[in-house]
Amino acid sequence: MEFKDNLRFLRRSNKMSQDELAEKLGYKSFTTVQKWEDGTAFPRVSTLNKIASLFNVDVDHLLNLNIRNNQVAVPILGEVKAGYDMYANEDIYGYEYCNNEEYGPGEYFYLKVKGDSMIDLRIGEGDIVYVRKQNYLNDKDLGVFLLDNNEVTIKKIHYDKGQITLQAANPSYPDREFRPEDIKILGKVLHNKVLF
Repeated sequence: MEFKDNLRFLRRSNKMSQDELAEKLGYKSFTTVQKWEDGTAFPRVSTLNKIASLFNVDVDHLLNLNIRNNQVAVPILGEVKAGYDMYANEDIYGYEYCNNEEYGPGEYFYLKVKGDSMIDLRIGEGDIVYVRKQNYLNDKDLGVFLLDNNEVTIKKIHYDKGQITLQAANPSYPDREFRPEDIKILGKVLHNKVLF
């Protein structure tokens, strides 16, 4: 993902040649570093830890953060229906970037939207929603839900007398009620983006 570009950027920012970096990491030649930077090879975990320590960065940032632009590469996982009757699909379609400030502890992902049930919140077909993975939501939060172990949807949650109601943001779609045990919260929607 970002490793080869980050390594080159960090090495150059520290005015270090490929030979010098190789020597600091215990390699006899610059060719290993050259292969890492052109993306034809990848270091072992122990070497990644040494590189991160040498440049005073987190391993996670070294791999996922575009350090030069302070952005994180977040995977786009399949599609989620802004409506109902869409099966869960966790294929990685690609990556989208978010600012480092939007990326904290925990797991984050984007989901591509199909349907128009959340259109009044400006979430429409083809958009991607940025989700923090979590298994709880507050009343009126916008979330991603797994229903009946195969249907994934985006809705606003409402708790009432032991029931959970999932609410659309389009009057054409009725609210749906569930028992807590019949629904799984996958995460909280933090924002959406329109892909061009």
